[in-house]
Amino acid sequence: MRALLLALLVGVAAGPAAAQDHRAAPRVDALDWLAGEPMTLLDWGIARLRGDLDYAAAEAAQGGRSTLARSGAFYRPQDRRIVAYANFVEPAANRTEAVCVELFGRVAGALVHGAPQGSGGASWYLESVFGHEARGANRPPELGEQMADRVALQVTLGARAPDAFEDPRRVTCTGRLDSPPAGIALRVEG
Repeated sequence: MRALLLALLVGVAAGPAAAQDHRAAPRVDALDWLAGEPMTLLDWGIARLRGDLDYAAAEAAQGGRSTLARSGAFYRPQDRRIVAYANFVEPAANRTEAVCVELFGRVAGALVHGAPQGSGGASWYLESVFGHEARGANRPPELGEQMADRVALQVTLGARAPDAFEDPRRVTCTGRLDSPPAGIALRVEG
């Protein structure tokens, strides 16, 4: 009787754990999952923008004797914007709105370098980055201009990461790739 009672108690105690193991989802291999996912023109365009931005930000840093800390691009789904960012390390005396606007102009200029000059340069550049050569009937007629509205360039000037707690002043300027200096939004923190 004791043996039967002990077997029942062990079975009841092991039952939920055994059931959970049985219901566990099969493990999905990361490479198999990645290989099966489609790549969209949005993905491809962000990757191309990121590569162009790395080059443009490095060129802007060299031209202004600044230090590039990091650059990149990502999609922000909550407001349907693509943010291209470049963070520069600057001494406190250089963390001014004027230096931020100057670096913004250099980065934006390096990105659209080679595009037709004039007011449509940013639209042309972004259409070439986010579009493909096949111009199907379902392609938005103003793809470049729509992308110019959706892509924000953000340039930030700050201290080196180890010094940021003692020297927290940061200056950030944000705008379209074709924003004139007066159209760039500025934010100073610290």
